[in-house]
Amino acid sequence: MELRGYQREVAAPALSGRNSIVWLPTGAGKTRVAVHVCRQHLESRRDAKVAVLVNKVHLVDQHTEKEFHVLQDSFKVASISGDTSHKTFFADLVKKSDVVVCTAQILQNALVSTEEDVHVELTDFSLLVIDECHHTHKDAVYNKIMLRYLQHKLRGEQDLPQVLGLTASPGTGGATSFEGAVEHILQICANLDTEKITSVQDELQHLQNHVPQPKKQYDLCQERPQDPFGEQLKKMMVQIQQFMEKPDFSRDFGTQIYEQHIVELEKRAAEMFCRKTRVCAVHLRKYNDALLINDTVRMVDAFQCLQQFYSSERDKKDPTEQFLTTTFEENRARLQELAGDHRYENPRLAKLEGILREHFQPLGTSRGIVFTRTRQSAHSLLSWLQSTATLRGQHIRAAVLTGAGYSNQTRHMTQNEQQDVIKQFRQGALNLLFSTSVAEEGLDIPECNIVVRYGLMTNEIAMMQARGRARAENSVYSVLAKANTREVTRELLNEDLVELMKRAIQAVQAMPEQEYFQKIQELQRVAVASWLLKEARISKRRQLHQASAVCLYCINCSRAVCRGSDIRTVEGMHHVNVNPKFGSYYRVSSGKIQFQRAFKDWEPGCRISCKDCSQDWGMEMLYRQVKLPVLCIKNFVVETPAEKRRYKKWGAVTFPIEAFDYVEYCSGTYSLSL
Repeated sequence: MELRGYQREVAAPALSGRNSIVWLPTGAGKTRVAVHVCRQHLESRRDAKVAVLVNKVHLVDQHTEKEFHVLQDSFKVASISGDTSHKTFFADLVKKSDVVVCTAQILQNALVSTEEDVHVELTDFSLLVIDECHHTHKDAVYNKIMLRYLQHKLRGEQDLPQVLGLTASPGTGGATSFEGAVEHILQICANLDTEKITSVQDELQHLQNHVPQPKKQYDLCQERPQDPFGEQLKKMMVQIQQFMEKPDFSRDFGTQIYEQHIVELEKRAAEMFCRKTRVCAVHLRKYNDALLINDTVRMVDAFQCLQQFYSSERDKKDPTEQFLTTTFEENRARLQELAGDHRYENPRLAKLEGILREHFQPLGTSRGIVFTRTRQSAHSLLSWLQSTATLRGQHIRAAVLTGAGYSNQTRHMTQNEQQDVIKQFRQGALNLLFSTSVAEEGLDIPECNIVVRYGLMTNEIAMMQARGRARAENSVYSVLAKANTREVTRELLNEDLVELMKRAIQAVQAMPEQEYFQKIQELQRVAVASWLLKEARISKRRQLHQASAVCLYCINCSRAVCRGSDIRTVEGMHHVNVNPKFGSYYRVSSGKIQFQRAFKDWEPGCRISCKDCSQDWGMEMLYRQVKLPVLCIKNFVVETPAEKRRYKKWGAVTFPIEAFDYVEYCSGTYSLSL
C-alpha cells in the first residue's frame, strides 16, 4: 500500500517509533497513514501488538473492513465493540491477535476489570492508535486510558506502548486568545504523551490538489413576519406559569436559556416534594421544545410533538395533570388549524428548498448532507421533503442518519440501520442525508458536492468536520441560518478559531525541544495529580452516609418506596432492588423492551412504573433466570441525613452500594439451602 508524498511526510516521526499526532484535513487519508505505521511496526518488532481505538461503535467495523483489512495478508486482525458478544473474552482475543480494533470503552473496561478473561494491561500492547484524538481531554474515555498510561510513565515504568493520535481538528478548547489556544494544544499533546504534532509542510501543494476545499456561502433568511402558532403556545405557557403561581418566572420562551431555567426549577421542585410545580415544569419544558421545533422546522412538527406528549399515560387523578391536559385539549383545535396555515410557514424551509432544487437536477449526480441539531428535526426535514411537491420525484432519494444511542425524544437508529443507510448512500441508491452530528466525524461517507448546516450552533471542530464532508470538485458548504442571529455570529467566530488553532499548532511545532518537553512533563504531573485527587474524593463521597439511612422517593408523587440498603449492582452497572416487598410498589407494563443485541447473563424485561402515579421507574431484567427491577436514578428523589436530592447518575450518590450476590439472593428469596 503506497502512501502519497504528503502522507509519508506526516508519518515520518511515527515510523521512527516516536509518539506523535498526525494532523491532516478530513479526506486526506489519516487512517491510511495509521495502517502504514501499523504494518511497519508489526514487521519490525517480534512481540508487536496494536490496539486501534475509536470513539464510536460504528467506526469499529468501518476501520476494519475499509482500512485495516489489508493487514490480514500477514497478520491477525480482530474487531470488537459494545455490540459484539465476544467482548467478554477480550483478554483471550488480544492474546490471539496482532491488531485489535475496538471502542475505547472496551479497552477501558478491560483495564479496570478483575475478571481474568477480560483484564488486560497497557503493556500488553506495543502501539496504541487513537482515532479522533482531540477527544483526549477531561472525562472522555480516551483520557481515562491515557491518564493510566501517564501514571505508569511518571512512575518510571518501561515497556509502555508507542502512541499515534489522528485528528483533523484539535480545536482551541474554548479558548479565544492565542495563549489559551497554545495551552490547549500543549494539553492535548501532554495527554497523549506526544513528542511531535505533525502536519504537511513540504508537500502542501500536493495536499491542496488532492483535498479541494469547498466554496462557503451564507444562505440567510428572515424571521417569520407573523407567528400566530408560536404566540398561541406562549399564551398557554403564561397560563401554566400563572397556575403554577410563578407569574414572574422567566419568559424567554422558545430558547435554550428558558430550558435551563425550567430544568433547574423541576429539579428543585422534586427535591422539595412540590408536585404541582414539578409537573408544570415538565409540561413547560415540552412546550419550550415545541417552540424550538417550530423555529427549526414546521408548525405541524411542533404540534405533533405536543400531541404525542399528551397522548402518553399519566396520572389522571392528579389535579395538576387534569388542569394541564384540559388546557391543551381546549387549545388543540386552534393549534391544529394554525399549524396547517401555510402563510406562516418557516422561512428556513423555503431557503432549503431553493438550495436543494439548485443542486439536485433531474439527471444530475449530486450528493449531499443536511446537518441539523436533533434527531427530531432530522426526521421532520425528511417528512417535509416528502410532502414538498417541488422536491418530490426521482432525482432526490433521501434518508435520515442519526446516532445509535438511546434517546427518549425520538426513536434511535440501530447500528445495522446506520450501516444500511451509509451503504445505500455510498452506492448511490440514496443521494441526500438529513443527519445529526453522527456523520460529521470519522464516518466513511463518499464525497458530497453540497453540505448544508441547517440552523446549527456548534464549535470550530464540528464546523471543520462538516465542511470536510464537501469533498467533490466545486462543492458548496452552505450555512443556512436566520440573519443577525447567534448562529451566524458563532459561525464567523468558528472561522476565526480555526485560524487561531492553526497559529497555535505552528507555535507548538516551532517551540525549542527542551522547552516543549518541560511544559509537557509539567502538564502531565498536574493532570495525574488532579485525577488521583478526584478519584480519592469520589471514593470518600461514596462513604458519606450509611445505605440504611438513605431513602428513595418516587419523583412524581413523593411516595417513599425503598432504602439505599435495598440496592445492589449487577455487573457493576445495573442498579437493582433486592427487597422482595418492593414489587408491591410498581406495576409492570406489557411487552418486553427490545435491544438490538444479546447479553451474556441477562435479558431485558418490561418497563416498570409507580403503582400510584404511573411515573416511569426503569425496567425489569432477567438475570440468570431471576427477575430483578432495575431502577433509573433520575426517576427518584434521594434523601440522606444531610439533604434531599435528585441525581442524574448512580455514580454520584453518597452511600456505598454492594455488588449483587446471586447465591445469597437465591438462598434468601427462594429458601434454597446452597
